[in-house]
Amino acid sequence: MNGHEVCIIIKVMDIYEFLRREVRYLKGVGPKRAQLFKKLGIVTVLDLLYFAPRRYIDRRSITPIHQVRRGEEVTVAGKVLMKGTKKVRKNLVFTVVISDGTDWMELVWRNVRGIEKVFNKGDQVIASGRAYVYRGTKVIYHPEYEIIDDNKQPAGSKILAGMLVPVYPSTEGLKPRFIRKLILDVLETVGNEIPETLPDYIRNKFGLYSRKDALHLIHFPRDLKEARVARKTLVFEELFYFYIKLLEKRVESKGLGIPLQVRNELTGRFFKLLKFELTGAQKRVIAEITEDMGKNAPMHRLLQGDVGSGKTVVALYTMLVAVENGYQAVMMAPTEILAEQHFLVMSEYLIPLNVKIALLLGKMKKKDKELSLERIRSGDADITIGTHALIQDDVEFKKLAVAVIDEQHKFGVLQRAKLLEKGYENKSPHFLVMTATPIPRTLALTVYGDLDVSVIDEMPPGRGNIVTKWVRESRRDRVYSWLFDEVKKGNQAYVVAPLIEKSDKLEAEAATELYEKLKNMAPEGIKIGLIHGKMKKDERGDVMRMFRNGEFHILVATTVIEVGIDVPNATIMIIEHAERFGLAQLHQLRGRIGRGSKKSYCILITPSKVSEDAKRRLKAMVETTDGFKIAEIDLEIRGPGEISGTRQHGLPRFRIANLVRDQKIIQITRSEVEKILEFDPFLTKPQNRIIKETLANEKIGEVIYVG
Repeated sequence: MNGHEVCIIIKVMDIYEFLRREVRYLKGVGPKRAQLFKKLGIVTVLDLLYFAPRRYIDRRSITPIHQVRRGEEVTVAGKVLMKGTKKVRKNLVFTVVISDGTDWMELVWRNVRGIEKVFNKGDQVIASGRAYVYRGTKVIYHPEYEIIDDNKQPAGSKILAGMLVPVYPSTEGLKPRFIRKLILDVLETVGNEIPETLPDYIRNKFGLYSRKDALHLIHFPRDLKEARVARKTLVFEELFYFYIKLLEKRVESKGLGIPLQVRNELTGRFFKLLKFELTGAQKRVIAEITEDMGKNAPMHRLLQGDVGSGKTVVALYTMLVAVENGYQAVMMAPTEILAEQHFLVMSEYLIPLNVKIALLLGKMKKKDKELSLERIRSGDADITIGTHALIQDDVEFKKLAVAVIDEQHKFGVLQRAKLLEKGYENKSPHFLVMTATPIPRTLALTVYGDLDVSVIDEMPPGRGNIVTKWVRESRRDRVYSWLFDEVKKGNQAYVVAPLIEKSDKLEAEAATELYEKLKNMAPEGIKIGLIHGKMKKDERGDVMRMFRNGEFHILVATTVIEVGIDVPNATIMIIEHAERFGLAQLHQLRGRIGRGSKKSYCILITPSKVSEDAKRRLKAMVETTDGFKIAEIDLEIRGPGEISGTRQHGLPRFRIANLVRDQKIIQITRSEVEKILEFDPFLTKPQNRIIKETLANEKIGEVIYVG
């Protein structure tokens, strides 16, 4: 695509149309390459311009090969002396030997088809990457490279020698040079036409570039300072519009809630039923919720609390406020086992209060399901506990005023919205999100950017300490011998296997296999149960009831026991192949013990060799039981997309913003948006007109929700 062609395109469409145009219509792309771009999240021209480099190769400074040192990131230049392909340990290896007159080194690629056709003897090459030394030879594996011979240079790529070169996330079939050239062509032709998105007063206040300058300089900066400011500008812009859209919803919903007053009829009797004193943190959170629910605007609140901190009591209080005001409440849980557990625990409190509770699960028998639906519809069910089944179209509440979602990160954003659409007379119910996966504050501001945050940061008194040990599988027999001795003393234990069925790939003991092994190993009189997600609901319920009643000494389980299971006498947790679990998931599993006053033990069993990331996770488990410290470490190790060990549902994935690197900008942008919407809630003031126009014409600040 040349400049003349682009000008013709823009004459027949406005700039917004062009930015929304699919990249497959750009010259040189076509349908096949468009599919490759789609893998990188690039569908439109705007996506292409916001495809930020992950780093830059500094080709302004060439390191003489004789000065290259092991472990350094270097850029070298030299002439191709020879090339060749050979097999090393069943892998096809292609090697290019280059020399700059001071020394020689090898550029090596493994299993890259077609690379041998790129280089010829005598080519001048610039290559960048981390230097290694293998058997006395300097090597760069899979370098970024350019062949700088004028006759071989594709148009537009001469700029790549002697400058900062952008390095993009790649996918097979798209050459870096092609991506760079495509971006350069678009920028050179339409760069000056790209509309601004941030008001001048915002850009001046925070030292940001204009949008057109930022988009050009993030791809082709003259120095790293320009690249940093360009990135800061685009991160700010992305987060700014993310929060504008999130917080605008709260402005729109004002006055559409149902004010609820605490009457102390049910709530007062409920507190008297409790056999313990509320912690200071629970009292503080209850006060925040009480204040929220008394307003005309619906409550939107996130309740964070570590495993065992007492969130269920707060949730019950919140729902009882609705019931004593003559309305219904609902709690949605991510799994049937957790929903069943909530139903059993809450029934113990609600039955003495004459509060009617219903259960709604997707896999219920048709007759039972229809009965629950009718009770919900007629208002006979004061409180309903359920799973995703609650958001189906056939679920109609008579007077819904409070909605609670447990383990929110396991639900998608649309699922949450569908539940809130079921409020009484089209009013939004008061909304409480609960999570037992502590989230660093910065991440909470993003994942739950439209919610106020409450934290239960205090554990109930009288809880026993939990000692965590990491042992290698060579000591497995000793661990189980110790376990059987502890069980004989009256303690109960969980033994967790990562999978239900055998998987050679994960090298993990299946729960059923482990169950059989332990039955064969256990001394006479020790009873062992088995629970996993593929069992029928009634069967799972029977197993948990028997374990809770002490009829099983040991429960072999998969991660179905990750949340919600509460057996105070369970003091031992053994996790097989603990290296296979995410850090937050390990912490969740550990939270099933230490519910009583006895000292508890969590034993993590792994092979002798584990990855460096696994070592960090396991060491963190041994060193702390603080869920918020665990969350910070998890964020550092896995990044924001992997907080729970698997990608969190409802977690936004931004084009440019990084939730670990950009914590300061996250806080600044959210604060700035709150100020703007407080004084100009509908963005009608002249200085904010540009924000209104951007929202109408572009998908700025749109994020991909994982899940």
